[in-house]
Amino acid sequence: MLELEIEIHFSKTATPAIRRNLAPAAALAKATATHMRRRLARRRYATRPDAFSATPTAGPKKRRRYYISPAYAREIGAKKTSYKSSVDMHQAVRATAPGVVSGELLRSMRVRNFGRDAMVIEFAGSSLGASSTHTARMTAQRDEEGQRLFETTLSKTGQVRARQLREFKRDKKGKVLFRRNPKKVLNRLKAAAVFNHTNIGLLQPTNAESKAQVAAIGENLFAILIRTFGGVVIQEENDKGERRLYEAIKRELQR
Repeated sequence: MLELEIEIHFSKTATPAIRRNLAPAAALAKATATHMRRRLARRRYATRPDAFSATPTAGPKKRRRYYISPAYAREIGAKKTSYKSSVDMHQAVRATAPGVVSGELLRSMRVRNFGRDAMVIEFAGSSLGASSTHTARMTAQRDEEGQRLFETTLSKTGQVRARQLREFKRDKKGKVLFRRNPKKVLNRLKAAAVFNHTNIGLLQPTNAESKAQVAAIGENLFAILIRTFGGVVIQEENDKGERRLYEAIKRELQR
């Protein structure tokens, strides 16, 4: 699944001219994102991650535990939802490194235009998180005439605020109804949580990858100069950095 092609997404306001101007940047970002995703799938990062926490984060003080939701447990193949700590849970599901527990975070990687001047690599969409549960369905409270009820408050600046009153939605027997699917978490927030807990940026390039980007783009620009003004190409054995990424960027630029 992780070998699926990286998606390049343009906003609705991106005109054909903007897409043409951003084509080289899109090629660079796509090749880099593909290379990074494969690297992350092998649990290799730009910096050394901190260890998973061995301290329980929930439960009674006398017996604190680390909990995950039943939906997330099914997603990652866990046999239970309660563990001694975060490190205990990750060891149980053989997730020895952050960011690749279920694989959904890596699958969400895409390339997107940032206005008319740049392309960015990001984690798009949402997926199940450790706390994803089935939430109760809510409905608006109404009076005897069927009109919605609101609660009004006065702010410190004297403005009147109105909040719609809501209540649990129930079936004919009075039982609370829950949503069919558990609530998901934005993948960019999951990536941020990985950084906060392990001190690594999943989209941070390594030094060798940065060298490969500079070398591939520089060679491409030099070739344009040669075609435009003429001259002789002199082969130099410069450091190309991560060779596979260097070759991938060159292939994307030639398409």
